[in-house]
Amino acid sequence: MKKIFYLFVSLVFMFTSCNPLEDLDAELAESTKLNGIVGDVSRTLSDEDYEILELSYGSFSSENDAKEMLPSFLSGQYPALGVIFKDDGSINEASSAAVTYKLYSPISKQSYTATAADYTDFGATSLNTASEFNSFLGSKFPSEANGTVVELTYNTLAPQIAYTLEDADYALVGNGQYNNFDIRSGKDDESIEVRRGKMEQILLNNFPDTPAGQQYLVTYDIYDGSSGTRQMLVQLDASNEYMLINGYTLTNDDFDLVGNGRFNNFDIRSGKAEETEEARRAKIETILLENFPSAVSGVQYFVTYAVYDGSAGTRNMLLEFDGSGYMIVEATLISKTTRYTYTGSWSEPVTFTPAEYSLMGQRYPNFSNSSEAHRLIAIYLETVYPFAAAEDFLAVEYDYYSGGASVRNTNFVFDGTVWNAIPTVIDTNLKFGHNGTTWVPDNTIKYTLTNADFALVGNGNYNNFDVRPGKDEETVEARLVKLNTILKANFPTSGQGQKFSVTYAVYDGANGVRITNVVLEGSDYVLQ
Repeated sequence: MKKIFYLFVSLVFMFTSCNPLEDLDAELAESTKLNGIVGDVSRTLSDEDYEILELSYGSFSSENDAKEMLPSFLSGQYPALGVIFKDDGSINEASSAAVTYKLYSPISKQSYTATAADYTDFGATSLNTASEFNSFLGSKFPSEANGTVVELTYNTLAPQIAYTLEDADYALVGNGQYNNFDIRSGKDDESIEVRRGKMEQILLNNFPDTPAGQQYLVTYDIYDGSSGTRQMLVQLDASNEYMLINGYTLTNDDFDLVGNGRFNNFDIRSGKAEETEEARRAKIETILLENFPSAVSGVQYFVTYAVYDGSAGTRNMLLEFDGSGYMIVEATLISKTTRYTYTGSWSEPVTFTPAEYSLMGQRYPNFSNSSEAHRLIAIYLETVYPFAAAEDFLAVEYDYYSGGASVRNTNFVFDGTVWNAIPTVIDTNLKFGHNGTTWVPDNTIKYTLTNADFALVGNGNYNNFDVRPGKDEETVEARLVKLNTILKANFPTSGQGQKFSVTYAVYDGANGVRITNVVLEGSDYVLQ
């Protein structure tokens, strides 16, 4: 018996010594590439499942944790499930698993920047009203849960901000002795560019969060031999510099050009020729067209003109050349970022003023403990919404400080008696696909073509693809073109990387079924 055993060991040794180790590894890997059972699993994790996963709190702390831990869990729970391979070794059909689990992540938060294409589709160049924001976000995020937060970056129209310099502003730029700008000949502030530079320093100091495009109409004191005031219109550009808008003051010749040379002003008294702003705009347009014949579209002029309304005075008007005439500019386009929340419709969340933080017992306009914040906000909401009904929902945003400033969002629901912060653990789900070896997070949508799909691409007569030699859909490339048309029509909002496993009827001499796996790359679906 021992001799037989020794002979067997010798033969094994001789056999293994004749094959390099890498060849054995390759053969072993190939031998494990076997067709498994294909199935689609839907599972909601139980308390026992969390124990198996060694999650004592009964939830995952992040989606990434779930993606890392669930594959081995699924392999242990469904060891027979796998894939079916094609003859060339690629995957033809794979098992899928949809897992619902508890996640410590109470509010869905995402950021979105509106694109030029978005504005074209929406039929506007900016977003300005509550209804516009609700409509726009509803079109981009049509299936969001209550309390979802979207931090939206968008273009909006911002009116000029009027600002009058204060004593502290003059002191900031070295003019604190007289709190004015000395514009006499030879003096430091004679040049308007010098004054512009000082205005820039003041505005950057006072309004550090101003978005590019915002205009400030600055009123300041001057001394030119006697005391007076002047105005300057500046606009913040993308380089964080305040640029001077072309300033122009109408002259006697200008008034004479438009028939106002007798008094060299516009009479804006009730019933007079220039009472309306439009009447003045038309005359100023004539003057600007005459004086600046080479102006290009988009150039702006900040015009100062004399008026009479019972006494002499001056007014300002900002106009922009549109290529043929000058239109009044009421507001400028700026880029802004604002958080919006979904509570049946999209709107800005409830926020608090410094005075309200004080009412809630806070020394500073923020909270430093989230539990205490939830307790105090719940009490305060009762005073703000005394007629709330059961199930009313509010999305709240508050400032938080703990070693650094941040903003937090919490959703509250009214139970008929008190407001309650919604728990921080929610149910969510992940999809997984089998890759032949293990489970991997997957966004594959399994889709079977319908008769309407075949009709869409001209195959409605037999509702299949004819894959016989020489026929239109013989090659997978030909089928891919038609699948692109179908998927783009049925799933117009698919994102980059979205995968589809498409099942469709074919005729190859007999009726059959085939599967093609594709993924969206760029603007088209390509074969996986």
